[in-house]
Order: sequence, then C-alpha cells, then structure tokens
Amino acid sequence: MRGWHLAGRVAALAVTGALAAGCAVGPAADRARQEAPPALPAPTDVPAPPVPGDGAPGETAPGPSPAPATGDATETGTEATGLGTACCVAGLPDSEDLLVGAGDTVLLHDADAPGELAEVGTVPGRLLGLAVPPRATGSYVNVVAYYAGPAGGEIASFRFYPDRAWQSWGGTPVPLLDDPIPLAGGGERGGGVLAFGPDGMLYAGTGDAGDPALAADETSLAGKILRIDPNGSQPPVMHSPGAYTDVRGLAWDGDRMWAVDAVDGGGARLYSVVPEGQPVPVWEEPGAAPAGLAAARGSLWMPAGEEDGSLWRVPLNGGTGLVADPRPVLDVRGPRGIFPAPGDGVLRLLAGDALTRLGVS
Repeated sequence: MRGWHLAGRVAALAVTGALAAGCAVGPAADRARQEAPPALPAPTDVPAPPVPGDGAPGETAPGPSPAPATGDATETGTEATGLGTACCVAGLPDSEDLLVGAGDTVLLHDADAPGELAEVGTVPGRLLGLAVPPRATGSYVNVVAYYAGPAGGEIASFRFYPDRAWQSWGGTPVPLLDDPIPLAGGGERGGGVLAFGPDGMLYAGTGDAGDPALAADETSLAGKILRIDPNGSQPPVMHSPGAYTDVRGLAWDGDRMWAVDAVDGGGARLYSVVPEGQPVPVWEEPGAAPAGLAAARGSLWMPAGEEDGSLWRVPLNGGTGLVADPRPVLDVRGPRGIFPAPGDGVLRLLAGDALTRLGVS
C-alpha cells in the first residue's frame, strides 16, 4: 500500500477568533465603497429537507453511490496543443469553447477551429487560476481570475463578450476581495485554485506563502479555503480554516467538498472539507506533488508528479471514506491541471503542452 488512510483519525475542532470559519473576510461594512461587480446568476438554492410524508419517516435524500473498487482512464482525444505555459482552463457555458490562462493572458480556444488560440485579454499579474460560472449573464460571461499582483494574490471578475469581435474583454477588473492574499516570491505556495460549487458560490484555495505560521493565523487569508459570493452582495467568508500548505485542487462528490493540498516534501494530502470546521485528512501519498483534482464516476482524479507523473484514481465510498486504496491509472508527462468537461465520465487533462480529453470509469 503506497499511501495511507486517515479517515476518522482526526476529530473536527471548533474554530474561534476574529476570522474563524464562516466569519466575514475584509471590512464588510465598507464594501459599498467598491465598484459593484458584474451581476452573476444567483447561487443555486440549497435543497430543502424532506417533507414529512414524502417518504419513510426520517428518510433523507440518498448520497452519492460508492465507486467500483477498480477503474481506469483513457485518452480519447486532444483538444488543444501549444499550451506549454498554460496554468489553467475554464469551459464556457453551454459551449465546447474554452478559456486558457497563460502568464498574464487569457486565450480563447474555439472548438470549431481546433488548434487555434486567440488572445481575449490580459490581467494585471501572473494567472494562477480561472473560473467561469455555469451560466452566462445576458450578452457576456463573467470570468473570475486569481492572479499574482504587485501586492499579493488578487481575485477579480472580468467581463467577456463572446460576440464582440472589436472589444471582447471588459476593461477594469472588479475585485472580489478587500485584501490581497499573501504569496511567496513569484506566487509560489499561493494555492490558486478557483471553482464554482454546486451551491453557485465561488471557492478559492490559498497557500501558506512559505510561512506555516500564516496559515495557522486565523486573521490571515493564507492557507485557507474561501467562499465568495460572486455577486458581491455578501462579504467573503472562511469556508475552511485549514491550515493548508498549498491548496492545489477542489472538487465535489455530490455536495461534499474535497481538497488536495501539496504538503512539505512534495507529497499530496487529500481532505474531506467540513464547512466552517477543521478539514479531515483521508489519504496521503508521499512524493506525489498534486496538480489538481476533479470528481467523476464516484471517484476523485488527481494528476501528480513532475515530468514523469501519473493520474491517480481515488475511489470514494459515497461518504468520507475510500472503497479501496488509490492507485495510478495513467502515465502523465508534466501534469498541470485537471478540469470537468461536458458529458458523463469525461474530464480534461492539462499536461505537457496539450489539453487532452479523458474518459474515466
């Protein structure tokens, strides 16, 4: 057994303090002084509890089904090449088109013109992550970028107008955080993960900026998972206080959030994230630096390693445990990210200089 299981060994601890989990991040009372961010689709309502009489007494909605103990991943096609400097990918709503982040530039990959990448716009710093909500807003799409700015990590919203050939990229970014996120030199150990959750909220994973004391500090944005209202109508809150070293991936199995952290020494640690509580470590693999996380077919999928990397399959039991030991199922050269794709059991893998479509089971 190459890794080890930790489920059930760590009790969740209550967190208190000025910026404890669930508390507002930044001066909420002053948020009206900022430019209102572009309107985004309202977050999806949390499902209501079962109504008495609709089923057996005390019955709750079934959770995700356990994954088979074994499975596989197969490359089914190449979507784009020439992506040697890309960090991240985000699919556009109701489309096969993609936005690709590389350096300070956002590129459009047109699915109808394979191999072609067109510059859409730039951000004021080096990109660490991109996210797009599942639905467009009128004639534009809100694109959220996490980038290393002069003062630290910034998360801001930009407008992308797909039908405007003359000016497709909105000019001024609208900040979604009051304060910058601490980053080490060059943006290292800054996390950079952005993802929209099933509740319609935006989630961001940060790193400790090379200083574990920052991650342990409840007043710091370092080493945390933040929950951000993309409409800006509520101040951001600390969804998970960590302390994390360098959050590299977020994924959901049903409504349950999972996070993968790049720990000291180059290993990966998988957490079941407890909202407003301490994360529960479930599995660790030494020497496998993670490069993202995705969920499909009841399993988590984690690319890891450097030049000679692997795609790991982590079969979940429908709760916070595992059906079997995780194992590598595909050799991957230079993995840098894994992302959801339209279709059941379909993912996108960013590795080397290419974006590849995978079928997983």
